[in-house]
Amino acid sequence: MYCVSNALKLATGALVLAIITFAGTTPSSAQSGCLPGSLQRTLGQIRANFGPVRIVSTFRRGAMIAGSGRRSLHASCRAVDFHAPPGKRAAVIAWLRGNHTGGLGIYGCSMSHIHIDNGGRYSWNKCIGGRRTASR
Repeated sequence: MYCVSNALKLATGALVLAIITFAGTTPSSAQSGCLPGSLQRTLGQIRANFGPVRIVSTFRRGAMIAGSGRRSLHASCRAVDFHAPPGKRAAVIAWLRGNHTGGLGIYGCSMSHIHIDNGGRYSWNKCIGGRRTASR
């Protein structure tokens, strides 16, 4: 009975995640409603060109840039982290490099989400547990 109960919980969780991913909706803790219009438009263009995205993070009260002591744009809801549609991550990144005028962050290794913000035009690549490279 215990194994069946756990299997049912796992299957239900996977189904909810699939519905969230494919319906293009997000859990309430990662809504994009607070984002400025420019970032909402960029997300809308990505959805129109590539399919639904899954929002990972927008507003995070008190968020700091890791290791810098500086405030993150997530703290003022001027940044969003998201997962590209399955199989389209590279195409979304290439599109953002040519069309997005704000910041672009690319997480690699064990994390596969993309960061965009409406700060200055810059990009960075970060492998969690590895080194980070940045460019302006």
